[in-house]
Amino acid sequence: MESELRLNDIMEFLSKKKQASNKDLCQHLHCSISTLRRDLLKLEERGAIKRTHGGAILTKTTNTEFSHIIRQASNIKEKQIIADLAQDFIAPGMCIFLDSSSTVQQLVPLLKTIPNLVVITNGLKIALDLSEGKSEALKVFIIGGEVKINSSAVISNSYESLFDSFQFDLAFFSCRGLDREGVYEASFSQAQVKKEMMKQSKQTILLIDYTKFGSSHFFKIGDFLDYNALVTNCEPSKNYLATFDDHGLDIVFPYQN
Repeated sequence: MESELRLNDIMEFLSKKKQASNKDLCQHLHCSISTLRRDLLKLEERGAIKRTHGGAILTKTTNTEFSHIIRQASNIKEKQIIADLAQDFIAPGMCIFLDSSSTVQQLVPLLKTIPNLVVITNGLKIALDLSEGKSEALKVFIIGGEVKINSSAVISNSYESLFDSFQFDLAFFSCRGLDREGVYEASFSQAQVKKEMMKQSKQTILLIDYTKFGSSHFFKIGDFLDYNALVTNCEPSKNYLATFDDHGLDIVFPYQN
């Protein structure tokens, strides 16, 4: 588990820097050079990176979707802060969509305390956790289809008429990364699910921690105009704040006293 978390950390670091020296990676990971070499060998075998003399480069074809178990264990404190802020959007009696992300998953314990919710999700873990809440006032629906390996997500190629009949009051999403041009996903199928669900929601809320900023990927989910609010764990840079303001996007983050 610790090894997989380091691999995820390396990929997050390289997704922003594109390349890095062994020295920089060791300092970032707080690990020995021998440990780093073993990790880089594993990533190279997966085709995610190319080792160079004294460092590593992110391969041009890399579009890795990390294991849900890895993502679930990453930045937990930050994700809990985001979920705590995001719950203020939810009122009793709402119909909401939750994507399968580990960030959105942090909303689950909070949802169990809100009465008369209808929740639709494509997340296996989210649906299971909600179903264990023992609240008859909570209705949970899950999208049927293919279970996507490593993601704990269910992907359907044809969205059933059942979900065409829902109009969501809110839809909560995370993403693989964003830059000042828009919001991105690492998987085409995940991106498509999110696009479809966004069309059926009155309001769409984006939940992301600080590591997602400045990270673009192959599959664009949408522009900032497609979202009503963005919730994060710390204040974004002035450049991002200006971009969000230009697009009329509300930003929610914990203010420091």
